[in-house]
Amino acid sequence: MLRYFLLFSVLSGSIYAMTHHGGMMSHHSGNHTEHDEVNMPGLNGIDTTKQEVGDLKNIFKNHQKIKRSVVNIENGIKTSTESLDPRIKQSVVNHVVLMVQRLQNNKNPKVLIQSPTLDKLFDYFNEIKTEIKLSENGVDVIQTSSNPIVVKLLQQHASEVSDMAARGMEPIHERMMRSGKGH
Repeated sequence: MLRYFLLFSVLSGSIYAMTHHGGMMSHHSGNHTEHDEVNMPGLNGIDTTKQEVGDLKNIFKNHQKIKRSVVNIENGIKTSTESLDPRIKQSVVNHVVLMVQRLQNNKNPKVLIQSPTLDKLFDYFNEIKTEIKLSENGVDVIQTSSNPIVVKLLQQHASEVSDMAARGMEPIHERMMRSGKGH
């Protein structure tokens, strides 16, 4: 049986893999970086729980087992994030529900590797309407706003999450290197 939730939040039904990266970087010759992808300390935030960090580790380590689709709509986004692996599916669902709760309470985790787009969405948390529907293999989310700025942020964030679902931590490494945080 499917359960429906109507909530106000900002997370794009995603794996928020979008803005999380697993580790400290150090610069080496040849312009390569080395990351702690075992312990993933970059997933810790102000008040993140062991469960949150564990779910994110599972999502990042198994991103290739995640299927994600996004449709931009006039006032927001429709996303679907799924995995045939029950453990990964559960981590995705846990993450989405926890992020929705964080957004409802305006409790930005300020994770080290977090996307600036997510930070901006927390600024508009009360202008986002989110509907979450659990699916057989994951979670479907519709997020809308009447504010065009928020709509663009939602669409950008959804794109970032999709990139992380497809490529794991690589987009985060790239963003951090561009911003100068990857030294």
